[in-house]
Amino acid sequence: MKKLASLFSLLLFIPLVAVASQMGDRTIPSEVSQLSDSLKRIYAPDKRVALFDVDYSFSGKNVMLRGVTTSAEAKKALLQGLENANYNVMDCLQVLPDAGQLEDKVYGVINVSVANLRVEPDFSSEMMTQGLMGMPVRVLQRKGWYRIQTPDNYITWVHNVGIHPMTKEELTAWNDAEKIVVTSHYGFVYSQPDLNSQTISDVAAGNRLRWNGSKGAFYRVVYPDGREGYISKSISMPEKKWRSTLKQDAASIIRTAHTLMGVPYLWAGTSSKGVDCSGFMRTILFMHDIIIPRDASQQAYVGEHIDIAPDFSNLQPGDLVFFGRKATSERKERVVHVGMYIGNKRFIHSQGDVRMGSFDPADELFDEYNLGRLLFVARVLPSINKEPLLNTTATNPYYQW
Repeated sequence: MKKLASLFSLLLFIPLVAVASQMGDRTIPSEVSQLSDSLKRIYAPDKRVALFDVDYSFSGKNVMLRGVTTSAEAKKALLQGLENANYNVMDCLQVLPDAGQLEDKVYGVINVSVANLRVEPDFSSEMMTQGLMGMPVRVLQRKGWYRIQTPDNYITWVHNVGIHPMTKEELTAWNDAEKIVVTSHYGFVYSQPDLNSQTISDVAAGNRLRWNGSKGAFYRVVYPDGREGYISKSISMPEKKWRSTLKQDAASIIRTAHTLMGVPYLWAGTSSKGVDCSGFMRTILFMHDIIIPRDASQQAYVGEHIDIAPDFSNLQPGDLVFFGRKATSERKERVVHVGMYIGNKRFIHSQGDVRMGSFDPADELFDEYNLGRLLFVARVLPSINKEPLLNTTATNPYYQW
């Protein structure tokens, strides 16, 4: 009976293979294009945080689906829509994560101080953002490199050196373990509790390593991949102690922002080594255990939206200030830049390097260019842990798995 069933399945499959081999028309019928666009708007309106990349090949009413999506619901709706339109479907559309290909290691932890995360799996590809050592991620796909999703939901590619893949159980053990948090902007882990011993790697602010004891002026730490070393207590702190002493008020965050003055602008940078404008906001807030969306155009629409009074009297230190193209009757506003308001009509931002500017023409730091493209502010600090996209490592789901 099993042999007969297998033969029957094979006979059913042969016509589909024949159809597939003849397909080559990539022109998408309007009804399918409309269906696809509708599903993308519903399930993946922002390609930075969700995928619905479908490739169609047609031969009459036969269609082959290829590509990837992060939404099983989107795929189900697509198949149902095509069936309702009387298409015969050969389904090769992959839903991510692909647990089979990844051997159930659909999680991981960033394994270098600062991992450069890219649009495509290639070193020449544009960098999109960065991940910090100890950061938990979802692993979606592997093509030599790993396609991952970070705690702010960004989807990118990382070289295999930059990540240690894990099962759900392994990630839970990592998340539950006591950590050492790097509090200095830069430093090193050593092979021995001695600053003159061999370095194992560099570290940057916000890095997390598993705590495995102490020796003199050093903590003994373990990397995600199991390497061990020693980090000076002068540049790090046990996570529980760090969190208990942490301040998340505007004045404390602004003081942290000033410690990065002069750090060069780096497109897609989100670490002490270099920051873009939104990466600067993300970095200084993460140093206070606050996680916000990655890009300025995403950060602009969380928290409380505030239109700026002509005299700036309704702004508060810690507000995020957004710049860009103002809306007209023909087109929507476009956010392209962000800084943090620090009081007295001044703001701090990353543009060329981390620097201060002013909206006051009488101020020596007056920034006429950015005043001319000023849009609005978002007050985010009161909304931390009150909105899904504004949280901390104590509440973000990636750190709870």
